[in-house]
Amino acid sequence: MTWSFSNSAWGLLAGLAAPPTSAPPPPLLLGLPVACDLASQCSIQKLVDHASGPERRDYRCGTLTTDGHDGTDIRVRREADVRAGIDILAAADGTVLRVRDGMPDISVRDPAAASVAGREAGNAVVLDHGGGWVTQYSHLMRGSIAVQPGARVRRGQAIGRMGLSGQTEYPHLHFEVRLNDRTIDPFAVDFTGDCSIPVRSMWDKAAAEQLVYRETVILTAGFTDSPQMVTRTRSIDPLQRTVQTAPALILWASVTGIRPNDRQSFRITSPSGDVILDRVTLVDKGALDWFAYAGAPRQGQGWAKGRYRGTYSLIRNGKVIGHAEADVTVE
Repeated sequence: MTWSFSNSAWGLLAGLAAPPTSAPPPPLLLGLPVACDLASQCSIQKLVDHASGPERRDYRCGTLTTDGHDGTDIRVRREADVRAGIDILAAADGTVLRVRDGMPDISVRDPAAASVAGREAGNAVVLDHGGGWVTQYSHLMRGSIAVQPGARVRRGQAIGRMGLSGQTEYPHLHFEVRLNDRTIDPFAVDFTGDCSIPVRSMWDKAAAEQLVYRETVILTAGFTDSPQMVTRTRSIDPLQRTVQTAPALILWASVTGIRPNDRQSFRITSPSGDVILDRVTLVDKGALDWFAYAGAPRQGQGWAKGRYRGTYSLIRNGKVIGHAEADVTVE
């Protein structure tokens, strides 16, 4: 069985941003707004939507966005990194315009989550950079905001931590750039809709090297031994150890930008090297945010002790475009 879900990161602390527009050369250069490695810890989940209608289109004419999305979403790949703390950084020098704190870190998919209507950005910080330029940092962790309105901040200064507040299903930063209250895409300030024309970026060299465009990313994979766990929540930490009487060994994976007709390979090998699961499934419908799993039920008296290895591979047009591995030890 496979599931897919989507997420919409919403809004401003006061009103919605206008649609994207072209802009003059920016007077500020942006640094990376998160203190994490985008090759291993974090990943771009969404970009600014440049389509005028209900369809979606990012600055590369791909679909790494949702309808009307007005910012850049950078998500964490593993729950453990969120708990360790990922700093959110001021992308440029500026003055704190507004802050909001106190909202809980809870997925909107959780039945216990209260309404966030009118506060979709969650805990957030808005910085004024002068000349009409403003940046906003949304979905921060409750109690982590380290600045107050009126304070001056320096580029690279920690202003809070990545969290799960507001209208979100997973921990991430929703980062917005606005010029005179109009949305600006920091990857393409003068995007015309023609992807054959070069565009100007607002990112500095170090940030641009990390913020590489990848429409499809295998975020992480792991094991669980509870079928109820995979059906209840996607916020799963990889299982490190389990017992011989575990009802199943289930390999799961989280992916950004899966496409129709992609194939997923789930493979689990036992401590002796025997293959206990070798399954390939066809993706019938693409999704920006995708979660899938497959598992092997316990046989006979129980699992043999030792380390089990799982490999999730994504196959497109007959070629493996990425894979993730996970281990679990039966004690």
